[in-house]
Amino acid sequence: MPALLPLELSVLSTGTGTLPRRTCPDERPGAALVRMKTDGAVRARQRSIWKTHWPGAFLVLADVFGFFVAWKGAYFARVWMNPWMDLPINEALPYWQVSALMVAVGVLNCGLFGMYRVRGRLAALTRWDQLLKAGYHYLLYLMVVGYFLKELDLGRSVIFLAALFAFLYLYASRSLLRSIKARSFAKGHGLVRTAIVGTGKLAREVKESLHHHPEVGFELAGFIRHPNDPEDEAVRNGLPVIGGSEDVDDIVHDYAIEELFIAVPHLSPTEQLNLISLGRTRGLRIQLVSNLFGVITARAKVDEIAAFPVISLRDGHLSSVQGFVKRTFDLAVGTLGVLLWLLLFHWWIALWIRSDSKGPVIFRQTRVGRDGVPFELLKYRTMHTEAKKYETAPTSPEDPRITRAGRWLRKTSLDELPQLVNVMRGEMSMVGPRPEMPFIVEQYQEWEKRRLDVKPGITGLWQVIGRKNLPLHLNMEYDFYYIMNQSVLLDIEILIRTVPAVLKGKGAF
Repeated sequence: MPALLPLELSVLSTGTGTLPRRTCPDERPGAALVRMKTDGAVRARQRSIWKTHWPGAFLVLADVFGFFVAWKGAYFARVWMNPWMDLPINEALPYWQVSALMVAVGVLNCGLFGMYRVRGRLAALTRWDQLLKAGYHYLLYLMVVGYFLKELDLGRSVIFLAALFAFLYLYASRSLLRSIKARSFAKGHGLVRTAIVGTGKLAREVKESLHHHPEVGFELAGFIRHPNDPEDEAVRNGLPVIGGSEDVDDIVHDYAIEELFIAVPHLSPTEQLNLISLGRTRGLRIQLVSNLFGVITARAKVDEIAAFPVISLRDGHLSSVQGFVKRTFDLAVGTLGVLLWLLLFHWWIALWIRSDSKGPVIFRQTRVGRDGVPFELLKYRTMHTEAKKYETAPTSPEDPRITRAGRWLRKTSLDELPQLVNVMRGEMSMVGPRPEMPFIVEQYQEWEKRRLDVKPGITGLWQVIGRKNLPLHLNMEYDFYYIMNQSVLLDIEILIRTVPAVLKGKGAF
């Protein structure tokens, strides 16, 4: 199954395409209409403020103010805490003296982590990675400054609070910026004109991904036919073929293309290099879409053997220390989760299920865990007892198998809470691929069995950014990305993102 690297996992950035256009001799019916519409509107979009350095400059100024407020706010918060502390905080003068330095450290730290690249399209996980790393390093830098300025006697509590407030500010300001950009894209401002080279299945996956993620700000002009990729009318689905690969240069010029997605499974090295060269010449961004799980190279290492460049792929396995840290993390989060679950949710959910339909409160089902070992998965019963125990999970809230209580429980994902017991038993992890039923695992191809290399999880990548209208076994690319890049930091990012995903209930059935 060819798979596309999820758009949220890739780092996409804009180009600076050219504007004049002329008639392309090899365009298909409907392409002329696309071309006619591009004249004035495309020029306006390509002059959008999002494609300039002004938003980045504004962010720098906003961060100067934000870091200053975080630093001074931390001091006043510590003053407010004086009655509950053993020692009162020292006078304010030293904190005023170093405020400019602390602000400068914060702004430079954000610059190092690329947080002023407003024109780029950062993935959801990449954004969290930036925020967490920027916040962590800002704390380290403040501690270093405090160490070298011992004579000022800067309070450690102030330093920790300043780093916390700075992280909250960065999260709020970047979330606001993304919201503004998304609204701007929804109105057609700042969109990047793009085309897809290819007309086969892989091209369709690119088109569907762009369609399902309008927040990345792409405007599709059409497909570009390639002789190695059989054309499929179903793939196009209303989007025109605007020419052939031999006319890419003219198409880029005529349709004001700023970014190209190359979605041809078998593209020769010469053709790839020609397209890359075209990108350099035209100021064009080129995205090569892999049909062999490009996600696995995210942590690849480039090496040289006998004068040949090679790419060594990480096997995805955790070291003993990393495994211990992950298990400790699971136990800590799981213990807290079990306590909150039993105190706040279990009893009234159990009462509701009992009163809504006949049958047990807890549904037990055999699932396949790590290394293919079966285990008994626990969850709240959300379907009628007449439903078959082993069937493909519902992909619509209107599925007749789902009970009234179950519809809401599945929408909010509260039906998964009993799996905290599976985590405590060591059968599952807080984060990982979802466990599958045996009859589905039996149909796995050899490469699909890689999902069984890690413990299954309560939540994972596909739950927070995947295509939830598909069965979980069709969201393989997200699982493979996680397996090849797993870490406690990534687990924290996914858990944090699970909270808003659950609250929104988007795509949950």
